[in-house]
Amino acid sequence: MFHKYDYVLAVYEEKSFTKAAAKLFISQPTLSVAIKNIEAQLGAPLFERTGSQIVPTDVGREYLAAAQRIQQIEREFSHKLGDIYGLETGSLTVGGSNYLSCYVLPKIITRFSADHPKIAVTPVEGTSLTLAKMIENEELDLVVDSFEGVAEQYECTPLLSERVLLCVPAEAPINKGLEKFCILPEQIQNGSINLDEVPSLSITHFAKENFILLKSGHNMHHRAMRAFERAGITPNVLFFVDQLNISYAICESGMGPCFVTDTFIHYSRPHENVRLYKISEEPNRRTLYIAYKKNRYCSIAMREFIRTAQNIVGQENNLPQKEILL
Repeated sequence: MFHKYDYVLAVYEEKSFTKAAAKLFISQPTLSVAIKNIEAQLGAPLFERTGSQIVPTDVGREYLAAAQRIQQIEREFSHKLGDIYGLETGSLTVGGSNYLSCYVLPKIITRFSADHPKIAVTPVEGTSLTLAKMIENEELDLVVDSFEGVAEQYECTPLLSERVLLCVPAEAPINKGLEKFCILPEQIQNGSINLDEVPSLSITHFAKENFILLKSGHNMHHRAMRAFERAGITPNVLFFVDQLNISYAICESGMGPCFVTDTFIHYSRPHENVRLYKISEEPNRRTLYIAYKKNRYCSIAMREFIRTAQNIVGQENNLPQKEILL
C-alpha cells in the first residue's frame, strides 16, 4: 500500500509520469489522478513542465523534502522495530556493482539468509555513481564498493584488497616477449601465484591497442583514465560498455584489452583466451568496503550482514577484521 508521498517522489525521481507509474506498478491515469488529488488538498501544483522536463514547483520542493524526511523516519523506525524483535523480522537492501552482484554478494546473502531466514534481503545492482546516490538517499541500507574519494561520508568496513589488472586477448601479438610479466587466469583461480612477486609493466607498452572500457560513472572507468593520464597517453577506445562482464567478454573474443580485477578473475568462470598483466601506473589497487551512510541508524541486521560479509570475503583475503558490536 503506497502513501500519497510515494507517488510524488516517484514522479520526481523518474522525471516522467509514465516511468513513475511503471515503477509503482499502477496505470498512468491512476497516478495522474493521485497527484491531482494531492495538489487539490494543498491548493497548489507540485510539478510544472519546462519544455519536455517535469520539475517541482516551490511547493513541490517543500513537499518532496518533507516526504523524504518521513521516509527516513519510517525506515529508521522499521529497523529499530526489527531490533526489538531481534533478528526475527526485518529487511535489508544491499547494493553492489554488476560483477559484485553476480559473484560476491550472492555468497554473502546465501550465508546470511541461511543464518537469519526471517530477514528479507534485496540485492540492487548499479554503477558506483548510482549506488552513491542511492545510499545518500537511504534507498540502500548497505553497499559494497571502493568509495574512492568519498569514504568520509560512510561508515566503512574493509572487505578485500583488489589489484587492477590489464586483460589482453591471448592471441594478440602484443603478448609476444612478455612472458615474465604474464599472469594466467588459472594461476589466480587456483592460488598458485603470488601477484606481489610478478613484475609490473607500463601501460605505455599497450598504447596502440584498441581498448574496451567501462562507461563514465564506474569506478573502474575513472581508474583506467587516470592510469592513461599518468602514462601520458590517449587510449584508442573501441567500446565503452556498462558492465565489467561485457568488457571482459569482448576482450576474450579477441577485440582488444580491458581492465579487470583479480577478484573478478578469482570468483568468475574459468578463462582460457586471455592474458593478464600488472600495470605500473597508479591507481592499480583498490580496497572494497561494505558501508552505510554515516550518522544513520545501524540495525542489528545490518551489523550482522557486515559480519557475515567479513567472514565470507574478508577472511579469504586476510584483511584485519573490524569488530562489529551487537
